[in-house]
Amino acid sequence: MKIDFDNVTKVFANGTKAVDGLTLSVNEGETLVLLGTSGSGKTTSMKMVNRLIEPTSGRIAIDGTDIMEQDPISLRRGIGYAIQHIGLFPHMTVAENIAVVPGLLGWEETAIRSRVDELLNLVGLGPTLFRDRYPNQLSGGQRQRVGVARALAADPPIVLMDEPFGALDPITREQLQQEFLELESEIRKTIIFVTHDVFEAVKMGDRVAILDKGRLQQAAPPAELVESPGNEFVDSFLGQHRFQLSLLTRPIDSLVEQDGNYPRPAPEEARPVLRRRDSLVKALDMFKQTGRRELPVCRRREIVGILSKKRLLAEITRVLGELEATA
Repeated sequence: MKIDFDNVTKVFANGTKAVDGLTLSVNEGETLVLLGTSGSGKTTSMKMVNRLIEPTSGRIAIDGTDIMEQDPISLRRGIGYAIQHIGLFPHMTVAENIAVVPGLLGWEETAIRSRVDELLNLVGLGPTLFRDRYPNQLSGGQRQRVGVARALAADPPIVLMDEPFGALDPITREQLQQEFLELESEIRKTIIFVTHDVFEAVKMGDRVAILDKGRLQQAAPPAELVESPGNEFVDSFLGQHRFQLSLLTRPIDSLVEQDGNYPRPAPEEARPVLRRRDSLVKALDMFKQTGRRELPVCRRREIVGILSKKRLLAEITRVLGELEATA
């Protein structure tokens, strides 16, 4: 489903203008990241989609239908919602937490149980081990996985995610980001993802929308955002991280060398592998972890070529030179 913001403004009772004339579209199946500092209007913008906050003026439409013409409870049951602190019910088991919305929608018990088990497998929590546990018996990363599963439980076409990995330690956060990127290709939802972390934004989003003081500054794919800032604010916002962001937004695709010597499909011993859309940073990290001089590159389960560490380092050096020349 597509989401359209048309000149949307939100002014709170104390006079604070949190969102100012926002016009923006989120395409079906796209992950749009709302990025900005505290007070930029990103969370308010997201919460207006499911009417947790209602707009003061303007129009928000889902597939052309104004959300203000819909019953808010029905609207929310059709939109997945995952937040930073998860909000699991402590007195309910993992399975019961995930089953809340399907239960409210009147699903059959057998369908609910099947869906719960499917989602637990999808987020890497085996149903046999985890379905009957309580939230206080889980780690922070496990609770966050359950939160994501609950947001997906009724198979909603739209999912809203408000700093979903923000409360986790850096290692767990990075792991969940990577797992969610892999999950994203399977669930194919329209996702609005809120973060204040620029690195998370360019990693997670098909497009990134930067907000400042309630106004949209630029919305673009991550690479375009980094290479062609739309105004001085965006340039300044990204500036100090430009080199790292360039490495994060540039894929290894053009560096892959075709090699017919690799068997097809890829044998398990060929792991770990890269994928053509992986970033220069991810490739560099994998070379560090493995100590290898070459790594196979896959599309699905088939090896399509190799990437050499020498070629990767040459590309990183070239990118650094480009950035120094334009600084």
